[in-house]
Amino acid sequence: MNASIVLVLMISFMLPLRYEARSYLWMPCTPCRTMEECDLEPPTPCVWGEARDECGKRICTKGPGERCGGKHNILGKCGEGMMCKSDEKCHGCSLVTLECYN
Repeated sequence: MNASIVLVLMISFMLPLRYEARSYLWMPCTPCRTMEECDLEPPTPCVWGEARDECGKRICTKGPGERCGGKHNILGKCGEGMMCKSDEKCHGCSLVTLECYN
């Protein structure tokens, strides 16, 4: 087999593996080992509600005007009734407390 063909084949097999390893390393959380671990309550009471992080664990959501978003939602997710905008803050009204931020 020609050396250049071997090189192309090696690269085509290695790039996907590198991408998968890299995306796993950049995850902001550790994947759950069991369903019980994913269902553990967050360490503090959740004023604005709950969601699941990128790894499936229960987390507290953010409230009106709090920081949110980022890659893999590293800064957090907004509670119900709110959305994370480009300023990385939760906008709208919380359906839990009815507090608002615009």
